[in-house]
Amino acid sequence: MRRLFGVLIGLGFALTPALAQKITIDYAHEFNFEMVDTFQYVDTKASNMPNSLMDSRIRDAIIRELTEGGASLVESDPDIYITYHVTTSDRTNYNTTTMGYGGMGRGWGGYGGMGMASSTTTVSTYTDGTLIIDAYEPVEKKMVWRGTGTVTLKSKPEKQVKQIDKILAKMGDKWDKILKNQGK
Repeated sequence: MRRLFGVLIGLGFALTPALAQKITIDYAHEFNFEMVDTFQYVDTKASNMPNSLMDSRIRDAIIRELTEGGASLVESDPDIYITYHVTTSDRTNYNTTTMGYGGMGRGWGGYGGMGMASSTTTVSTYTDGTLIIDAYEPVEKKMVWRGTGTVTLKSKPEKQVKQIDKILAKMGDKWDKILKNQGK
């Protein structure tokens, strides 16, 4: 089951496809993750992407990774419920470049500056995406695990899917370190 939650963490950052990925996890330290053998994927109001193609890809990736990690997908009575949420934020970047020359010369009453320069400002926009994966225990429906990943989204869906795989690997490594530090 250690692998199961390593996979969960990885999924938490699968959507965010850029060079600088911000990955965080949080979990209920008192929850016995060793007892988790089954899961049920559930949709919530905030779960689904507006793009049904990407929604299916994310959901399928979650299920695939959890089952490859050793958990079984069930229709009822799971050890944990799994769901995801996605947020995006459009960003603007301004980059100003100045080219020119300057010099010092004699002016009225002393030294004054002379020179010529021109500046050009370019504007670029990009989208940061955040994928959040939550796990809930089924009795009280309390959250026991959350993985969050934020990156600058690539424009092509194929590249986003590849970035998902990279994030999964990073999250799995992070989870393994946590388990090792806890002596499990």
